[in-house]
Amino acid sequence: MFRTHFLNVGKGNCTVISFPSNRLSIVDIDNSHIDDDNDVLTDPIDFLNGEYPNKEIFRFILTHPDLDHMSGLNELFKRTVYNFWDTQHDKKLDPKKDDFAKYDPKDWDRYLKVQKSQEKPTYLKLYRDATADCCWVADNIKILSPSKKLVDLSQETEEGNSDKYNHLSYVLRIEYQGIVIILGGDASKAAWDDIYDHYRAKNDLGILEANVFLAPHHGSPNSVNESVFKYIKPEYVVVSVLRGVKYDYSYYNTLASKQVYSTKNHGNITIEITDKGEGKIYPEKNGS
Repeated sequence: MFRTHFLNVGKGNCTVISFPSNRLSIVDIDNSHIDDDNDVLTDPIDFLNGEYPNKEIFRFILTHPDLDHMSGLNELFKRTVYNFWDTQHDKKLDPKKDDFAKYDPKDWDRYLKVQKSQEKPTYLKLYRDATADCCWVADNIKILSPSKKLVDLSQETEEGNSDKYNHLSYVLRIEYQGIVIILGGDASKAAWDDIYDHYRAKNDLGILEANVFLAPHHGSPNSVNESVFKYIKPEYVVVSVLRGVKYDYSYYNTLASKQVYSTKNHGNITIEITDKGEGKIYPEKNGS
């Protein structure tokens, strides 16, 4: 059985994936808004303790170095984490000078320690189409982005530009028994153009087709790339977004051939795929 959980964390992202290989994976984490919403939101640590108690984490993937994608990292590392995926960037923060607002500087400190790690976790910076003997290829994870070109673009972009680190966000394609999920991270429009150009040149735009699409950047209109997304042709779109924050519902409702699920309306959203290729989506709430 393959399971993916899109957690209702609010503004940020947290996707928990249980592979049939028994390799538990987490893509991003955010617990920064847990106390804001009358206990409606899901604390990723509490979720893991309930659903996967004492389970080691085979890989943690940080799509990009924004705090709403790493909040809770320090507490997460109370468990053993074997692999940590990061991106090549030039972001620097100083807890003594920078305003962390509701974010905990301990998470950034933990992140800096991980960057120097050689084992438990093994620290990796990966690019599009990277392959290895183990283990993301075995789990049918394909890296669609970033490319080295996008890393260069990020470094050329001025600090303060909201797309600076979104340019190099991971975009992942995961397939099990013929069912495909694409995780859009916070990828910018330029990143999606780069993905399109690459696979068009390879005559392989079919690689973009997916049954489920996690909308990039919490469904923000600023990250909608209609000319590329039309090739995804998703049945379902999932949007991780905080209550009171608008997303491009009208566009995504058109893009999804069946339904849009948002965490703010549907709570945690779980996808299960059986070994026979039968897939089901279980929203925590009916959306009302």
